Amino acid sequence: MHAFLEILFMTVVGAVIGGFTNYLAIKMLFRPYEAIYIKNWRLPFTPGLIPKRREEIAKQLGEMVVRHLVTPESIEKKLLSPGFRKETARWMTDTFLKWLEMSWTAPQMARFFKVDLSAERVQTGIKAFIRTRYGQAKQHIAPQTLEALLPEAVIKKAEEKIPVLADLIIARISEYISSPAGRTKIEGMISHFLDDRGMIGAMVKRFIGNTSIADKIQPEIIRALQEPGMKATMAEMLEREWNGLKAKQAGELLPDLPDEEISGWLEKNVLSLLPVERFLDTPVQAFVARYRNKIEEEWIPVLAEKALHLISENVHLIIRKLQVADLVRQEVESFPIERLESLILGITAREFSMITYLGALLGGLIGIVQGVIVLLV
Repeated sequence: MHAFLEILFMTVVGAVIGGFTNYLAIKMLFRPYEAIYIKNWRLPFTPGLIPKRREEIAKQLGEMVVRHLVTPESIEKKLLSPGFRKETARWMTDTFLKWLEMSWTAPQMARFFKVDLSAERVQTGIKAFIRTRYGQAKQHIAPQTLEALLPEAVIKKAEEKIPVLADLIIARISEYISSPAGRTKIEGMISHFLDDRGMIGAMVKRFIGNTSIADKIQPEIIRALQEPGMKATMAEMLEREWNGLKAKQAGELLPDLPDEEISGWLEKNVLSLLPVERFLDTPVQAFVARYRNKIEEEWIPVLAEKALHLISENVHLIIRKLQVADLVRQEVESFPIERLESLILGITAREFSMITYLGALLGGLIGIVQGVIVLLV
């Protein structure tokens, strides 16, 4: 009986010592949080292992996360997985539908981004744009010839119309000459011509008279205009003038343009075609709603696909720019030791308890062996 009690006592002592030493070793991973000094002498094993090497642990943890956990390949694989692409498209669709339910005008959306988009400012911007573009266009076309500015089809069409224009001019001249106004004009011209000839002119007027001369000249002028050669001559003159016009620079053709009046006219007409105030007062959703089905069924899936591919192609750059390893290191270093301890123990509490129990078991077995050896000796 005495031997049994002795072995039991040594077993209990061994188990207590084994369990306590393991429990103490686990606690010494974190405790004490700070170094303990006796005067200038630092007590050994203070602070605990993890507080003492927190910076090194944080660095290693950051590198482990980047190299083995949050790797570019794993992120890219996740981004391009069918399930994630489907979820992204669904999220974008839901966001778009929620946005459609709102009634935001363009000025309200602009104020969200701290931008002033009043009607007066928009109109001022349009006017400034018109003035700038007008000045640039004028400087651009001034050194160019009319032939260079006009499309080839327009030039060809104009040249084809020269004979038609010649016929039209001759017809209008003949019509005028045949009219009473034309006859009166001829009489006036004859009278003026004879008056400039002095006595001879006066004698001719007295014997023949302006009217009879006009009656004789008027049909001759009309007959001359109707001759085939007149049309060819007129067409040749028009073609010569047209060729000279094509070779001139635009700046020569329009040397004294009233720029202020022209730009003002452009501003007035453009603003009349653009009811700025009505556009700004209309919710943006009203313009977008008509394309709702197309946006949901076509645009959003394509946009989601392209966005995910773009992100996946630049994952390495994103991770490098975010400096994930340094971010993890900084976060771990900033953790209070108490929080870090509770975090680790919350994950490994069961394993640490098993280590404590294993120490007690080994200590008890060692106590039994020691008791048996003592009895045998």
